[in-house]
Amino acid sequence: MSEPHAHTVEQIIRSRRTEKVLLQVEDHRPVPQQVDALRRPQVMESIKAAGWAPFHYARQPSGVAEPWRAHVLWDGQAIKVAQHLRDALGDTGKLPLLLAGCSAAVLVTWLPEFDRETDRALKPQVAEEQRSRDEEHLAAASAMVQNLMLMLTAHGMGTYWSSGGALRKPDLFQYLGIPLVERFLAGIFIEYPEMADGPKERKPGSHRDKRSDAWIREISL
Repeated sequence: MSEPHAHTVEQIIRSRRTEKVLLQVEDHRPVPQQVDALRRPQVMESIKAAGWAPFHYARQPSGVAEPWRAHVLWDGQAIKVAQHLRDALGDTGKLPLLLAGCSAAVLVTWLPEFDRETDRALKPQVAEEQRSRDEEHLAAASAMVQNLMLMLTAHGMGTYWSSGGALRKPDLFQYLGIPLVERFLAGIFIEYPEMADGPKERKPGSHRDKRSDAWIREISL
């Protein structure tokens, strides 16, 4: 990798921004076909590239080694989930608005190996080893999420990492066809640049201006 590549990567990292994009469900408008034809392959390309994140231990359910899973909601499916949350489940929070305001969403889960409820019955050393392996899986999945957001940023798309709210609940997992053995990590709400207009409410992240280098420590022995 040359120096220009390093500069490009740094610029993408620094340009990624947290921004909630909220829209009333009734104001949702579908992504035009020509925009979808351009952007959908880029989202899929970004997901596949994000999957090159490192992972320490292989997970093997269904023969899939990666400890994460990505469940994609394209525009038409995202608005259906928004309507379901609002009308069937009575959710009056921000989640239906996020789903209505996005152009697509990727729900990222991770697969623990061990049941935390059984840890108490294990020897302390065994329980700690199991927790350590699951922490490795979670850390790897988090690296995949960061990769995904950077790839989407490189394509000029907006992103917002949500902790999921109601999307974490078992009944929503069943509604979306997500196996209950998976654990929710991130809802990545994506906005195509072509869909940035309209009556959307925007809320920037609250921590961007609080960043510093104070968390870096060089060890001298």
